[in-house]
Amino acid sequence: MYSSEELWNSTEQVWINGSGTNFSLGRHEDDEEEEGDKHPFFTDAWLVPLFFSLIMLVGLVGNSLVIYVISKHRQMRTATNFYIANLAATDIIFLVCCVPFTATLYPLPGWIFGNFMCKFVAFLQQVTVQATCITLTAMSGDRCYVTVYPLKSLRHRTPKVAMIVSICIWIGSFILSTPILMYQRIEEGYWYGPRQYCMERFPSKTHERAFILYQFIAAYLLPVLTISFCYTLMVKRVGQPTVEPVDNNYQVNLLSERTISIRSKVSKMVVVIVLLFAICWGPIQIFVLFQSFYPNYQPNYATYKIKTWANCMSYANSSVNPIVYGFMGASFQKSFRKTFPFLFKHKVRDSSMASRTANAEIKFVAAEEGNNNNAVN
Repeated sequence: MYSSEELWNSTEQVWINGSGTNFSLGRHEDDEEEEGDKHPFFTDAWLVPLFFSLIMLVGLVGNSLVIYVISKHRQMRTATNFYIANLAATDIIFLVCCVPFTATLYPLPGWIFGNFMCKFVAFLQQVTVQATCITLTAMSGDRCYVTVYPLKSLRHRTPKVAMIVSICIWIGSFILSTPILMYQRIEEGYWYGPRQYCMERFPSKTHERAFILYQFIAAYLLPVLTISFCYTLMVKRVGQPTVEPVDNNYQVNLLSERTISIRSKVSKMVVVIVLLFAICWGPIQIFVLFQSFYPNYQPNYATYKIKTWANCMSYANSSVNPIVYGFMGASFQKSFRKTFPFLFKHKVRDSSMASRTANAEIKFVAAEEGNNNNAVN
């Protein structure tokens, strides 16, 4: 039996579990009448899990292909691509270990997986989100280093260094996420019968706010500020005049321009990935802050819908990155074609026919020009 003051923080859990009616974890006078009733089944009870299933399908296939392509082709094993592979690994772990359990909260009236899974899923979700943030920060720092110190970066930016950094990212993410184990637990409640809920339980409102603020700073604000600082440096460096080669060699100039173009494309791809993360995870981070710090916050069906949308946005981030690689990464496109030639056979045939047609047209034009010259002479 819980008092309403002790259970105030638990009220929001009701809205996560698919109910639009009033609810309290304490028992009401008419509990005996409701004991045998079935809980209501709302639209979000099937719509949200369906959307999560689509996210899982796209994300697992896309991120698995990214890791497979990087591991299969030696030329793809660059420092940047190691960070991309690490990012894909965090997305896969998040999709497999966290999304299915969250999806069950909508059709089911309570948590059915026990106390260990309650702590484990919440902890792993925090670890993967934290690892994603630090990996994106490392990628941005890597691109900044290449842009600001292009010659020094040739010595220090190696796949081995990227692998060591990635391992350190995972270790740091596990350490930074340990507080979640202290506060996540099973709570007994009542919703059309006795139920169990997996939620964060804090000793006081001050502890709750401190923890939420810590999560916001460590898993969102600090990485975004660091990334913004890195790209500010990059923009300033790109605006400065480049150093011309000592000799006015055409091939050296061409190679220099090509290198700058490739680096620019890679940097743009990293920028898009970072922006997508900030946009997808921003709503849920801001909502949780508002929920905890706004004194007049009252959970209702409107806030439930906003939080559901924000959760869907954050989970969708794990499936969009491979799409970005496919559209913006030229090296990924080439490697995909090599790995799966049967998918691109028609496109290759069309391009070869187009090139043969173009060659024929060039020869015809050249022959016509030759005939005209002979006629003039």
